[in-house]
Amino acid sequence: MPSTIDASIDPTSPAVGEVIGVMSAALVGIVALWLLTRSWRAQSTPPGGEPAQALRGKRKRNLFIVGVSVLIAGLASVQAAASYNPDPRASETRASDGVDTPHIVILPDAFEDFRVLTGENAQRSETEVLAGRRLPHSVRTGYYDEDADGSLDLFVLVTSADWDPKVAEDKATKSISQEFRNYFTSVKAREVTRFDAGKYGGGLSCGLAAGPDGDQALCAWSDATSFVGLRLVRETNLANAARTTLTLRNAATR
Repeated sequence: MPSTIDASIDPTSPAVGEVIGVMSAALVGIVALWLLTRSWRAQSTPPGGEPAQALRGKRKRNLFIVGVSVLIAGLASVQAAASYNPDPRASETRASDGVDTPHIVILPDAFEDFRVLTGENAQRSETEVLAGRRLPHSVRTGYYDEDADGSLDLFVLVTSADWDPKVAEDKATKSISQEFRNYFTSVKAREVTRFDAGKYGGGLSCGLAAGPDGDQALCAWSDATSFVGLRLVRETNLANAARTTLTLRNAATR
């Protein structure tokens, strides 16, 4: 079942964000308790009253509020501990087949109805997509045509720890959820949804972003060593985009 990715309180860790949210709410509650009971706790000695007895009453009231504050903090700590379930680092993910050997990504010349563009068609597609921008040398690309008309239907970007040490460093510190959040935020995607990642495990997500002629589907998959982003130029159905992404992943993974 697909599930929509929700925004996190903390920009680097959803689990830590949840803990901070719970404890912050508890702190606000405790501060409000002390402010609202300030007059009650500071009641002065009534005319003709016994100062010592009034002092004892004031101490009891303060101790009562201290006890309530401790109770609130304790309940919040229990809830925070129960909600703390951090995602593993991306480098720690394993394929669902149980194989620990890292897989590599080699883009195929063809899969399903898609065929890789070559020659002038590939050059034209690259110019269209990059619009003068330069990609890092460590990023590998693929340009695919689906309907044999020589135009671009699918653009693929591949980064991998196999040939880029920076990717290895990122995957040792970030979870797959963080990778997806950073990627889809950078491309201003919306309706980002998680889908079944298939036999190689990790994660697979798709969303929608504005293109030159309307919305386009953007997808990505990630595992312990690779992160691959896709732009499906003529697709707006996320489920269809996810199926195409999974098919490419199965064909490209070795």
